[in-house]
Amino acid sequence: MKLQSLVCRCLAITFALSLATAHAADHDAHIPPAAAVQPAAQLMVDAPLAVPLSKGLVVVPFRAQHLKILPVYGEAALRVVPRIGHLHITLDHAAWHWLQASEEPIVIQGLPSGPHQLTLELADANHHVLAAQNLEFTIP
Repeated sequence: MKLQSLVCRCLAITFALSLATAHAADHDAHIPPAAAVQPAAQLMVDAPLAVPLSKGLVVVPFRAQHLKILPVYGEAALRVVPRIGHLHITLDHAAWHWLQASEEPIVIQGLPSGPHQLTLELADANHHVLAAQNLEFTIP
């Protein structure tokens, strides 16, 4: 009876250790100790959609490569693979910007007629700029 109980305990400990090891290996695959070497993040910005723009509504589609846009910030997020980040958006050379932390198109309304410029910066989870692009458009 004691031998059977000892064998069961050994099997339970072995099983628990194998689960812990598998979890640690899985965890390390997603969050390496240092930022893994990844391809450079890229930002592609399309022109504002023509029909909404003709009505004064700016809708700017964009996409990022080698970076997932999510509202996650901080030092630990820098180690996530694939890379996590967001956009900094500046309108008409303003001294301030806003964040876009989703992959939805940028939408701006209420701008006066005339030329405008958007600066889009692809940033990592600690707000370090990885790529940037300027976009000029005119509200009729």
